Amino acid sequence: MKRFLSFRTLFLFFTLLSFWNCDYLQDRITPSDSKSLGDQIKDYIISAYFAEQNHALYRFSTVIPNLQPQNLSPLYFQDPYFQRDNSKAKIVFIHGWDFAERQTDPPTDFNRKVANLLGTWNQGLAFTTDNATPPSSYTGSVYDNFEIYVFTYRTSDYIEVNGRRFIDSLNAAFNSSDKVVVVAHSMGGLVSRAAIQHANNTENVIDHIVSLGTPYYGSPYSSPQYTGDLTAIGTIIKFMTDTPGGQGLAYTNGISAGVDPISPTIVDGTNQAFNFFLETIIANTSKDSITTVYAGNMGAGNCGGTDHAATYQAACTVITNGNPVFASSDGIVPLASGLLNSRAGTEHTVSDMDHSQMSFRNEGGTGGGLTKVKTHFDNVFNEVFTIVSGL
Repeated sequence: MKRFLSFRTLFLFFTLLSFWNCDYLQDRITPSDSKSLGDQIKDYIISAYFAEQNHALYRFSTVIPNLQPQNLSPLYFQDPYFQRDNSKAKIVFIHGWDFAERQTDPPTDFNRKVANLLGTWNQGLAFTTDNATPPSSYTGSVYDNFEIYVFTYRTSDYIEVNGRRFIDSLNAAFNSSDKVVVVAHSMGGLVSRAAIQHANNTENVIDHIVSLGTPYYGSPYSSPQYTGDLTAIGTIIKFMTDTPGGQGLAYTNGISAGVDPISPTIVDGTNQAFNFFLETIIANTSKDSITTVYAGNMGAGNCGGTDHAATYQAACTVITNGNPVFASSDGIVPLASGLLNSRAGTEHTVSDMDHSQMSFRNEGGTGGGLTKVKTHFDNVFNEVFTIVSGL
């Protein structure tokens, strides 16, 4: 599809050119109330412009089979229109929470965007090129069967705003005749759900969402009402709750009309955990039938499993000993939350799987962990094959 520059984009571009000095730009990324009205208007124009430069859709492109995660580099990520094959279905990976950036940071360049997405998908993308031991439904690798895309965004910004950015990016790259399946980890599933419910979803380009460890009812770690010993991971939690995106992950009990209550509930005195944004997108059931959910369950007795990275061992210990007790989770997302409280079209519980492993990563670094995440990848992409075959 052709792309063009709108009048607004051109206006912003020439306005920025008039500023010229990069020091001036950096000084004005965050507007200040003490400046003149003229300076504040300039600041807000710059802020609005740069806020839209932190997300991108790329085509994952390679001629090399059986890649290893450490071999992936920016060279493998191209414009989404690069060497398109319209006869193939499109798989779009979207990552979850990124601890590295805030929405007020200066814009990310291409290399930083690629580093962000590889932080989640390096192993998964490498698996897509495996033609030696592909999932059982495939002749050749996953990459040979589908076109692979990745979407990256600044996760500390508002989830609903990132949902709009996601659907706008997909609308620009695809149309309703394309077969598009989104594979989303963690917050990426919420961004995908926000995208598919957004008013800009006029082309219905998303045919199916497969979520991996998505906190549909939120996570207790983002909830001010949750009481647990957060000493081991307190810095991470503070960063999340201090950002709009992190606040959007706050746990919710399901107390709105049209939202099934979830168990256990988080209550601080008379204050129930309530997340208006999550309850709003949960209440909209129109796309549940095209949503497949996978949720991990480390189990209360397996927090210290050697296959799990230390961060998730600590998180699992906290969540299974806090108030209330979440006996089943992937260390970050309670099982019922990850399963959309049994509301999705298809659901799967993945045993002995932590939050990072849900996105096919082997952060624990063990051989057993690698085998486990490869099995998980194969199961997910055998289902993706079935989904695409039915479109």
